[in-house]
Amino acid sequence: MKAITFETFGGPEVLQVSEVPVPEVRPADLLVRVHAAGVNRADLTHRTGGYGRPNFGDSLIIGLEISGEVIEIGTEVSGYQVGDRVMGVVGGGAYAEIARIDYRMAMPITIYNDCDELDYCERCVSPDGQRRDFDPGDRTDPVALLSTWEHRSLERMLKAL
Repeated sequence: MKAITFETFGGPEVLQVSEVPVPEVRPADLLVRVHAAGVNRADLTHRTGGYGRPNFGDSLIIGLEISGEVIEIGTEVSGYQVGDRVMGVVGGGAYAEIARIDYRMAMPITIYNDCDELDYCERCVSPDGQRRDFDPGDRTDPVALLSTWEHRSLERMLKAL
């Protein structure tokens, strides 16, 4: 499969398209055909050597946020099946055609039924911040408000006041 990799730390010019093996499915994993991958501060820090090591999590492939379609499931997975559309946070490896994700770190895309018009690109933005709604009085990092779901949650909350 194809993946975005790098051999030395640096700017965007160190990124390259490489052929790499498809990750093996472990018992608690979903194998996901990636339709979109998020780009975040951790990816930039990783690429420029800020963590001091080539791997981030359990993969040498960069990237933490994905959305896509489940193509295989591990023996201990419950609640998902092949063909499900999911989004979530991986332990590295998002910048690839296929990524491995622990099923407990995945969310079905249908969790946001009021956002059906959103595509895979919009659904992979900051999935770790999409597990909750905002309530009156809540505080958040301004970056979290960049996500479509956070905008909608905040909008719903403000209309309710």
